Amino acid sequence: MDKPDTRRKILFYLNPESSPAERFVCDEIDRMPQGERGKAWRSACLAGFALRKQDSRLPNMLAELLNENTTFEEMILVMQAVFPEEMKTFGTRRPAQGVSLSDRITASIDSAPVTEQTRDNAKNLFGQQTTPGKK
Repeated sequence: MDKPDTRRKILFYLNPESSPAERFVCDEIDRMPQGERGKAWRSACLAGFALRKQDSRLPNMLAELLNENTTFEEMILVMQAVFPEEMKTFGTRRPAQGVSLSDRITASIDSAPVTEQTRDNAKNLFGQQTTPGKK
């Protein structure tokens, strides 16, 4: 008796004219050797789901940010916005290369008082309910 094939074939189109992110991905894939493309697509999909497992907003937020000029520090800013407490120590784990943007942000987060208005603004940024009676 044959075992059923449980593999999934994933197909979708990218339109490089529709967004900078899709243009960047198309350009990167064009530069990649043909034999490496399938593995890269698979890894990108799995990495997106790894991010989604942590917070369903992350893949969409990072995808919208992506273009040829996207920096690591910008991606860290997104992660810090989603996970402020968890990302406070991230800057201390990076290899020393001077003071990076993420280190400066971490330091400012540590020293800045968190007010209800700040918390509500952050919640509004991600479509969550704000504190009742507050603007």
